[in-house]
Parts: sequence; C-alpha cells; structure tokens
Amino acid sequence: MKPSIETLYEVLDFTWPSVTTELHHGWQIKNGSGGGKRVSAAIQNSPTAKVEVAEKLMNALGQKKLFMIREGNEILDYKLHKLGYKLIDPSVIFGLPIELLAKTFDGKFHTSPNTAMKSLWLNGDINDMRLNVMARTKVLKTYVTINNIAVAFVAIHNAIAMVHALEVSKINQRQGFGKKIMQQIAGWASLNDAHYLSVITVHNNFPAKSLYEHLKMSEIGSYHYRIKL
Repeated sequence: MKPSIETLYEVLDFTWPSVTTELHHGWQIKNGSGGGKRVSAAIQNSPTAKVEVAEKLMNALGQKKLFMIREGNEILDYKLHKLGYKLIDPSVIFGLPIELLAKTFDGKFHTSPNTAMKSLWLNGDINDMRLNVMARTKVLKTYVTINNIAVAFVAIHNAIAMVHALEVSKINQRQGFGKKIMQQIAGWASLNDAHYLSVITVHNNFPAKSLYEHLKMSEIGSYHYRIKL
C-alpha cells in the first residue's frame, strides 16, 4: 500500500535527522549544524504559528531564515511569499513497493563510509556536515558502494527505506550505475523487512527523475523551501 505523504515526511525526519528538533509555539525548530536545508528548515506544526517567532528562534541558532513548505502549508507559503521569502529547491518524493522493484543481492554494504566513498561524496558537494547527518542517524542504516564509482546512504523507518545522497562519479554517469545501486538497495531493504522504497530529488534534476521513472517509481508528494535572502 502506498504510504501517505505525511508518513514519508516522518521517514525523512528519521532517516536524515537534525542535531536537535525542538517544538516551540507551533514550530519544529531544527539545529542542522551546517548539514543542509533538510535538517535546518523550520516546519510549521500549527496553522496559527507566527512566522516572527520562528525567525527569532532561527536567529538564536545562527541559522538562515529558512522554512520547509510541506503539502498542507499553502497559507504559510503565501504569507512567506508576501514577506519577501524566495521559493527554492522544489523537491519530489518518489516511491514504489519493494516487491515491484528488481532486486540484486551482491551489493557492498558498510556500517561506515570508507575514504574512497567519502571522496566521491565530497566531489559531489556532499560535505562533511552532511556525512555527519548520516553518522547520527539512529534507525537501521547502511552505506552502499559499487567499486567506489557509485555511492548511496539508505535508512529504514517504519518498514520504509529512504535513499539519500545517491552519487555517481561524473566520468561514469549514464552507464547504468544508478539503476544498479538502486537494485542493490532494494535487495538490502527487502532483507531488512522494508516493504517500500522511497527517494527524494530536486524537481529540476532530470537525470535522477528519469532514473526513478525508469524503475517505475511514481511521484508521491513534494515540498519546497522559502528563504529570506
């Protein structure tokens, strides 16, 4: 059965966690410690939560004024637009039941990334702070590589596996490594009692979207950010 978008947002929060998440006056305020927008953006829990409260709390953390706009946050989105916040990084969540995915069981899985994997990620703009996000993930997780040509991080929450930071070396792109590593991930996830596989990409990453569509994954939902420049 296809999970709800709210369930997938929860999976995102558990498989790519902030350093801390605190609830204040209808907001989730996240300390991302430099790990990127997903772990730093404020999230509205109550429709009556005031924007200025979140702004002050993000200032106190030394973070940019950044909001994640999830489905159902249309009024907040309009308010932030009127306040001069710019829309950035519209993102799409893809998913498919694992039983419908081709799977292989020959992947190389690690409990922590080796030096070559880290180097490949760093060359793909996945910095040390994002590697720290992976390290602090508490749910079942793994790091997978294909001969240090392709790498990915995957974690499971509530029987849903979510793939993060899938990277293929630039000189080896469009050679089928993305498909192969996704099939290896599906194999690992199925052996660890996951029933559904999900992945996120920005809307304009057409090669990634083409890969997921080729795997018969469908768009389940979306989100974007609003930032004060």
